[in-house]
Amino acid sequence: MRFDPETFTVEHANLIIDKSDFSLNGQIINISSYFRKDSILRGNLHFMSEMTDIIQLMAMTSGIGHEDDPTDEVENQEVVVTKFADALVDQEAYQGPYIVPRGIDIILHSNINKATYGSTEASHIKGNVQIFDGLLVLDELSLTTPAADMIITAMYRTPRKNHLYMGLDLHMLDIEIDELLNMAPDLDSIMPMLRSFAGTAEFHFAFETYMDSLYNLKKSTIRGASSIRGNDLVLMDSETFGSIAKTLRFSRKTENKVDSLSAEFTVFRNEIDVYPFLIVMDKYKGVVGGRHNLDMSFDYNISLVDSPLPIRLHVDVKGTPEKMKYRLKLRSRYPRFYRPHAPRRVENEQRNLRDVIRESLLRSIAPKVREEEEEEEI
Repeated sequence: MRFDPETFTVEHANLIIDKSDFSLNGQIINISSYFRKDSILRGNLHFMSEMTDIIQLMAMTSGIGHEDDPTDEVENQEVVVTKFADALVDQEAYQGPYIVPRGIDIILHSNINKATYGSTEASHIKGNVQIFDGLLVLDELSLTTPAADMIITAMYRTPRKNHLYMGLDLHMLDIEIDELLNMAPDLDSIMPMLRSFAGTAEFHFAFETYMDSLYNLKKSTIRGASSIRGNDLVLMDSETFGSIAKTLRFSRKTENKVDSLSAEFTVFRNEIDVYPFLIVMDKYKGVVGGRHNLDMSFDYNISLVDSPLPIRLHVDVKGTPEKMKYRLKLRSRYPRFYRPHAPRRVENEQRNLRDVIRESLLRSIAPKVREEEEEEEI
């Protein structure tokens, strides 16, 4: 290591902290200026680890740089050393939520072999993690979990302890649908139709929301889009399948199995719009679309666009899971062999999230840059 009052250069450093190990190299600048509160602390580091305990890392860094202000509801800078020591001794004492440090701009080029978050494990984690003056940004972080391979871009902001912002672009490859619902229980109310399927699918979700101090979603603030694609899925709810199959006059040999599924939906506050998508079962092709609400009421339409039947039927399904109403109509809503176009709502939300991250960083950078330029002129 080499250092002077303003610059700290780490050529090579190995650390072991309880269950975690870290290897670091890079540079931290503006050290004296940071402690005089004249400048932001900046760093660019390569962060490598065989094993990282994420909860302990959060406990050691949460709230650093926040002023001693009753409205902040977080610890001030003077207790950082005590916080760090307490986290080393007892990580179970950490209750959260995680408060992103202020007054620092640190980029970690991460390469982590294995990480734990409580009972959850992930491996082969690679990507950039940036903490910038109250913002936490994950930039295309790739990782592997027992459930699926994932790619994550996210921004997390903590303006208040009970008002946490999260913007997330999450792409999961080959994930079991039941594992997906275990990982993200809120999806059960956002996309209840997922409960009816079993099998492996590709899932993509881009959204923004606020959360309370326990990370519960404030559903009135949700805005986002999602897509799910899968092959050879099994319909779990045989009773519902039986009712729809009977109403649409499927042949008796039609199996309770979906050959292919590709669906997109958008979420805005309490409403979920499911865009028309094609579902293929045996010799039958149908188009499904509609809307449901977070109170679990819904209004869907299922139309046959290709089948062995001489007529093409469609059925309206309304109500709630406990009380569904079916209404059969003798003319399909869509032309024969109709294939819905992909609305690409997820790509739009991805771009929106990228714009939000860029604008948030620029808003934070501009005042700091002006202050440092003025000090240099003086």
